[in-house]
Amino acid sequence: MQARIKKIQLSHFSIGIICALVATFGLSFKAIIIKLVYQHSPEIDAITILVIRLALALPLFILLLKKYAPKTTTPMLRRDLMSLFMLGFIGFYLSAILDFSALAYIPAGLERLILFLYPTFVVLITFFLHPQQIKPKIIAALALSYLGILIVFIEQTQYFTSEYLLGSLLVFGAAVVFAIYTVVSVKPIQQHGAIRFTVYAMIGATFATVIHAMYQHGLQVFVQSIEVYALIAPMAVFSTVLPLILMAEGIKRIGAPNASILSTSGPIITLTLAYFMLGETFGALQAIGGLMIIFGVFLVAKQYKNHK
Repeated sequence: MQARIKKIQLSHFSIGIICALVATFGLSFKAIIIKLVYQHSPEIDAITILVIRLALALPLFILLLKKYAPKTTTPMLRRDLMSLFMLGFIGFYLSAILDFSALAYIPAGLERLILFLYPTFVVLITFFLHPQQIKPKIIAALALSYLGILIVFIEQTQYFTSEYLLGSLLVFGAAVVFAIYTVVSVKPIQQHGAIRFTVYAMIGATFATVIHAMYQHGLQVFVQSIEVYALIAPMAVFSTVLPLILMAEGIKRIGAPNASILSTSGPIITLTLAYFMLGETFGALQAIGGLMIIFGVFLVAKQYKNHK
């Protein structure tokens, strides 16, 4: 009987690992798809990709909301809705438009490494808002992460142009904006639950994105080739909605610390996919710098959790 229980528990844990890894893979694949869209349609812009992605994902998010927010749930007040919509504007519209724009100028691997720095910005913003002594281990972990990105840039100097610099600054901006969103979202997530919060934030981001797209392009924004829709549709499902569900299920089964450890494989997945699917370079310095970033971010998250 005990052996049977142990087997069931192991299976439960294994499913959690699979969920977290598949979620990480889906998120890692996002940059690859965006680069493929740019390659297929050089005239397309970031807001067009983003609005199609969110428009395709919105019905799935509404279904997800009905599943995780039944009628018995405490009703959402108007001020709560406005707050979540505003957070969605910051976290899923503003950061995404910066990120998508950056990918028009820089490789997917570099974008992923820079974006992966956002937990370090979360720590810096938190310490700025609530001044306190920072542990030397946190300072060392931050330094390791930023030294890693410097090493990556050193290897990329041969490709450096004004557009390359612009793309790097855009994704840095996306990482900072998402870090701000992460800090501000802590209390609303605790109040409404992670999935319910994220779905409402995504709905707010979708409306903001549609307004932007309509103002810039009108209804023509949705007049794209079948190939473009065929590329963006998987991103809407496998790199937007599905990771949200799977990561939540993964955290439920294996806990947030284990899920966060598994998510550190994200940049490695993106770099590997970019190498094989996009033909991007993957030199020794980029590998060393990437590992330093990943390890530094992991240490920052670990030390910061113990510091709070």
